[in-house]
Amino acid sequence: MAARKVDNLLEQALVIAQSSGRSHQARLGSLLRLAARSLGLASASLFVPDPSEPILTQRYLAGASGIAQRCAIPFDIGCAGRAASQRTDVFCTHADLHPEERGGAEAIGYHSLPVLDGDRLVGVLVLGSADASLSPASLALCRKLLPVFSLTLAALAAAEQAQASGRIMSLLSGLGHLLGSPTAAGTLLPKIVRLCTGSGLAGFAVIRLTPNGRSRGRVFKSCQSSFRQDLEAFLDVEQKLSACALAAGATRTEQVVLAGSGYRALSAPLGSNGSTMGALTLFGGPELLSPEHIDAAEALARLLSGTLAEAICKERVASLDSENEKKLKELSLLYRLSNTMLSTIKLNKLIHLTLTALTSGPTPFFDRAMLFLTNERSGSLVGMLGVTSETSPPLSIPQGGSEDILSSRWDITEGEMVAQRDSDFCRKVQGKRLQLDGTLNIASQAVLEKRLIYIPDEAVIGADPATAPRTALAASPLIAHGQTVGVVLVDNALTQSPIAQEHLRFLQLFTNQAGMAIENSMLYNKIEDANRQLSEAQESLLQKERLAAIGEMAAGIAHELKGPLVSIGGFAGRLARKLPKESTEWAHADLIVREVVRLEGILSEILLFSKKTTICYTRCNMVDVVKETLAVVTPPLEEKQIRISTKFPRQKQVLLGDSQQLKQVFINIILNSLDAMGTGGELMIQVLPCDLDGKDAVTVKIADTGGGIPLEQLNSIFTPFFTTKGSGTGLGLPIANRIITNHGGKIQITNQPGQGVEFRIILPKHW
Repeated sequence: MAARKVDNLLEQALVIAQSSGRSHQARLGSLLRLAARSLGLASASLFVPDPSEPILTQRYLAGASGIAQRCAIPFDIGCAGRAASQRTDVFCTHADLHPEERGGAEAIGYHSLPVLDGDRLVGVLVLGSADASLSPASLALCRKLLPVFSLTLAALAAAEQAQASGRIMSLLSGLGHLLGSPTAAGTLLPKIVRLCTGSGLAGFAVIRLTPNGRSRGRVFKSCQSSFRQDLEAFLDVEQKLSACALAAGATRTEQVVLAGSGYRALSAPLGSNGSTMGALTLFGGPELLSPEHIDAAEALARLLSGTLAEAICKERVASLDSENEKKLKELSLLYRLSNTMLSTIKLNKLIHLTLTALTSGPTPFFDRAMLFLTNERSGSLVGMLGVTSETSPPLSIPQGGSEDILSSRWDITEGEMVAQRDSDFCRKVQGKRLQLDGTLNIASQAVLEKRLIYIPDEAVIGADPATAPRTALAASPLIAHGQTVGVVLVDNALTQSPIAQEHLRFLQLFTNQAGMAIENSMLYNKIEDANRQLSEAQESLLQKERLAAIGEMAAGIAHELKGPLVSIGGFAGRLARKLPKESTEWAHADLIVREVVRLEGILSEILLFSKKTTICYTRCNMVDVVKETLAVVTPPLEEKQIRISTKFPRQKQVLLGDSQQLKQVFINIILNSLDAMGTGGELMIQVLPCDLDGKDAVTVKIADTGGGIPLEQLNSIFTPFFTTKGSGTGLGLPIANRIITNHGGKIQITNQPGQGVEFRIILPKHW
């Protein structure tokens, strides 16, 4: 009967072991359940050892699911560990069990039976009984089942080996597909770690790239759902293990025990040509450290190293290409700017071109640009021009210009420059005077330190400080021949975007060229001014020589004519006194007398103009001189009903001069105004202090309502003998101008055709 029972049990066990429709894990669970049911056991478990270390890492329980539980039971520890170490049956109680042997139904006694395949341990069968121990017959029956368990475990190992080979082949196939298509490292590496976990090679995969000079280190990871609960602990282990692998330059392995579960970790360095790029770290079960899996991981690391090296080379080539292209564009732009600046020496146009180049185009360098020139005399920076991207037109190539960057230049029209100058922003900039103090503003700091200054957060220029937004601001000095001629300020106040470093570098290069161009333009303007002044001085000398010759000739003629005129006038006067006044002869004699008097007056003025005058300097109160002049000319003014309005200062305006000659100047100018005005005109006279070339001076303003001077005659009023009056000599204003010039002063005219003219006589108090 007992033999029959044994045969039935073995027959059922073999049927279960050889069933083809179930997995090997499910067959093990069914065999354990068969043993427990047939022998009346409280529990039945099967522990599987690690292939490379003396530790039990998997546990199967009685049941049909066949899901293995992970464990970490060292040999010689617990009931199963002792049986695995001693390769003999071991009996123990519940208190002697390893913590990971417990669980499920509680038994009183436990029997551990080693499962052998020849001399190799393939498992440990642990049977729990409700009694103190199993009977010898039950133990003998269980030993009959051990070959069936060994056969099933061998089939499971073969199946797992085949599955591992399939996973490795799938991994290598997928890896070849990924590496065969050109993909950036940032896209490729996440796919590779997902391939490692998706193919079953690992439950958790990490690629950690080491930092270099161009970028920070990066981490790419992929995790199966069963590994997520221990993710942080895995990352801690990964950092240490990958550091060891990189330091050793070889693959490192480690056993990881987390929450009673045994895992394996493998880390392989990634490097090429002696350079270290990172490490590949994999986490999984005991099978991870099988020779096949280790070889697959190392092959993956080698392929990944080559791919990373190639990607890094491509990135470097692309980066160098991008940098070279950027530098080429920058140099081309600077070359065109240089051609543009050399194309004109007009300072106004040059300034417009300079600021427009910084703010023009679909993607301008800056939103706004401002130019300030240095005024060393006043110790300040004077706002010259301000443009924005809204007022900057696209810079055009002049008609007939070439598109070739090496020969082309930009241009801007007069209308576009006028529009920029008339903008509100430009008016605000032109109204700015920045004190040349480096502690007050960055413009002065840039000028004084002769370097570019950049502040990421600065108040917007030209806005209310209380309500204005703050934006990045940069100031770059305009330097020529070691001297700072001005400064360019830029910001992005319209878009509120930061200023890029490459734009700052371009600004510095640009202002270096602009400084030289502006300095050359200013020098050219100075040369032009000096040349014009030289031409004017030469013309003035020629005019003075001509006038001197005319004066000498006029003086000689006047001297020769004065004697005969005196005789003619005297005899005509005697003749007129002897003739009756009603006669025609008396009228003729009287006409001769009057014309002689007029000619004598003309000759007197000619002699006065041609004679070298001597100034008798005395302290003159200009108000008193003007009042004495008005006393002389009042009768003719009253005769023509001319209204006189005066405005004199309270303080005395005293200067050194010849009061009689100055009085003659005012008389000549007032009489000219009297001749120009009709009846009922108005004469306005004002005396006020002023400056003349930085010295204290006095101004006398004489304005009339005589309709002004015709524009075609304005440049000739100080020319000797030029007159529009029938009885004038044309010497009144030239005499007045010479007297004022001899006193170190000047006469200025404000002409308003159709209304009147204002003479301003400016005399220095001390010279």
